[in-house]
Amino acid sequence: MNEPFLLSNLIDLQNLDNEIFKLIAEKSQGDSVNILKNLEKKYNESTSLLNKKKEDLTSYFEEKKSIDKQILENENKLKNILEKLQNPKLDAGELQNFNLQKSNVEKNVNDLSQSLEKLNELNSEDLIDYSKIEESLEELKPELIEYSKKIQSEWKDLDVKINDLEISKSKLLNSFPKGYCKTLRSIKA
Repeated sequence: MNEPFLLSNLIDLQNLDNEIFKLIAEKSQGDSVNILKNLEKKYNESTSLLNKKKEDLTSYFEEKKSIDKQILENENKLKNILEKLQNPKLDAGELQNFNLQKSNVEKNVNDLSQSLEKLNELNSEDLIDYSKIEESLEELKPELIEYSKKIQSEWKDLDVKINDLEISKSKLLNSFPKGYCKTLRSIKA
């Protein structure tokens, strides 16, 4: 093999290697990858903030759950009392007893509802912050999905290009005399 031809092929081989390295670098450092990394960072930070805020609101959530449960229980009692009041066979004493129970249960529901309102007012700022963080997470999800899909598509295209370049490189390597080929492969390894 003559020297100018060999030199030309070595330059072509180096150019192919450079192009392959460039495409590999693009896979890990492309614009879409950087955008996705930033979105993931924002998402993780927001998730962390949300968990912290949830931790701060633990007593609120527990108290709210308890009040909600009591309201539900009292509303069920009220429903049962109202059903019993529909019975035309009630005597005056039973009617008076059920009406008294109804008034007491309605007062309990009203008191519990007011307690819940006060609890919400006391925690309103934290609840607003919590809601905003949840909202920002929901807004980030579609972007994360979009860029993940975009990167998958880009990487698929890059993998095809890299594969084509590897095939060209292999063909070019096979055009070298056997001794050169072994030396080049050992240098590359």
